[in-house]
Amino acid sequence: MNKQTEQPHVYTLRLTVGTHSARHVRRIVHRLCADWTVPPDTADDLALGVTELLSNVVRHVPGARAEVRLLHDAETGHVRVEVTDGGPQLPQTAPALPDPCAEDGRGLAIVAAVAVKWGVQRPDAGGEGKTVWFECRSSAVTEPSGCQSTA
Repeated sequence: MNKQTEQPHVYTLRLTVGTHSARHVRRIVHRLCADWTVPPDTADDLALGVTELLSNVVRHVPGARAEVRLLHDAETGHVRVEVTDGGPQLPQTAPALPDPCAEDGRGLAIVAAVAVKWGVQRPDAGGEGKTVWFECRSSAVTEPSGCQSTA
């Protein structure tokens, strides 16, 4: 008997991000994860990571337009989140933890903490914009997190 390979689940959302968008996107992420039988703790990590990436869009991208893609591989349990925007600036990781009283500067550190891996990609044709992505695994097995830049 042949085991049939499951197709990955994919969800794409194009939006103009505002200050209240994160709340709505977190609800969408939690709903998709429930539909895809992703454990709640992994869903929380995914929602936190996508919120951090969208807050960067609000702060740094003119027009605050973004595309969010979630890709779930049911066989491996991996979920990949991609946030694509037209902003020319690549995200910067802080060399050390920011001032404890600072209101920003922790986003990518948070993404790195919840992700198995993360990175940044520029468009293939050398166009403007970038995709910041991260992956979480819904199994108990974890690997050290790290950034992979393909800029």
